[in-house]
Amino acid sequence: MVFPVEKDSDNYILEMERTIELLIAENSKLNETNAVLSKENEDLKRRLLMYENPHTPPALQRFKPKPINPEGKRGAPKGHKGATRIHGEPDEIIHVQTDKCPKCRNDLGSPIRTEKKKIFDIPPPQKIKVTEYDLDVYKCNNCGIEVKAKHIDCPQSGDMGIYLLNYITMLKYNLRGVIRKVQEFLLANNDLNLSVKGINDALLRVGDACRSEYTAIQERIRRSKWVHIDETGFHVNGKKYWLWAFRSAENDVLIVIVDSRGRDVVKETMGEDFHGPAIVDGWRVYSYLTIIQRCWAHLIREVDAFKSSEKGKELSEEIHSMFKELKESLKSEDMDDRRLMKEKYGKKMEDLVKRYDSYGKLHKPVEYIRNGLGNWFTCLLYPGMEPTNNLAEQAIREHVVIRKIIGTFRSENGSQNYQY
Repeated sequence: MVFPVEKDSDNYILEMERTIELLIAENSKLNETNAVLSKENEDLKRRLLMYENPHTPPALQRFKPKPINPEGKRGAPKGHKGATRIHGEPDEIIHVQTDKCPKCRNDLGSPIRTEKKKIFDIPPPQKIKVTEYDLDVYKCNNCGIEVKAKHIDCPQSGDMGIYLLNYITMLKYNLRGVIRKVQEFLLANNDLNLSVKGINDALLRVGDACRSEYTAIQERIRRSKWVHIDETGFHVNGKKYWLWAFRSAENDVLIVIVDSRGRDVVKETMGEDFHGPAIVDGWRVYSYLTIIQRCWAHLIREVDAFKSSEKGKELSEEIHSMFKELKESLKSEDMDDRRLMKEKYGKKMEDLVKRYDSYGKLHKPVEYIRNGLGNWFTCLLYPGMEPTNNLAEQAIREHVVIRKIIGTFRSENGSQNYQY
């Protein structure tokens, strides 16, 4: 005789076995799906590194977290200083009166008060002014050459005055207008009809006129207390070139556009005899320089890229802490104290490399730190020097915008004119 309990037990066991088989099959499918998704995730991470990595400057980062207002709402934070315009003395006073009530047409008589309201405006656009210069020409009785009289407002070549040339240059470069838009603006605003070629020729003349000042800026940068150097890719006639920015301690900026990213560009720009301090990133062409301050902004981006692991997070926190200490030390005016701090921090950085050197996953950031040993705290020896190369990156930022607008220079002559 079979008891019902035993029969139910057999059924229960069979049901459990089938359930287990189904769960095993489902788990196997989930494992397969997870493997596919993991591979896809790794592929996407590798593709993302093409667009954003530790060497991507902030201006080019596409996926930056949005800053959060401490008060949790849009707009300026509490205590933000307003920007109310303060008007100066008026250039013209216009008294406005009326004699009839607009509602009942009754005579109003004398006013009970006068309210003042100041506005600011620009006059209507000026039309083009044509000036004729009668330039006397002389013949030297001594050497026989002809000498033509010059006027400060009369350009040596072309028929556009210096104010119009400056106007066109501002529209093209300061306002980032393409030549076709500059042409439309001049026609609509100033009733001046210029061809695209005429505008381009005007810009070339301005570039030629700027060459002497360009050379003067280069000489000043060579004599500067220190120089910030950075470079970014550009295209000239579809070919890969490089736009270099050299920024002095006195804020002179020199732009050089060449088809090289090598150290010869630095040597030619700064001169063979240049041995001054330079604030740079980790690009190897700078290694020949005598005195270097390595950029901490690049270092922080490098270590932050490895925060996903526990040790990577620890390394990042230590670098951030050290950077905070460095910024505090830069406030000191005691040079002896600053020299001691440089030695102390240098040893601390060497110790950090030794402690994290054994972690294979951190090889890249640790090697980046090691390559800069001796150059992370140079700024302590030069009061006013910054520990980052942000000033050079800021100087390049405007040209990155131009690059996005124009895509490429159409000729090498155009790129040289642009740098002037």
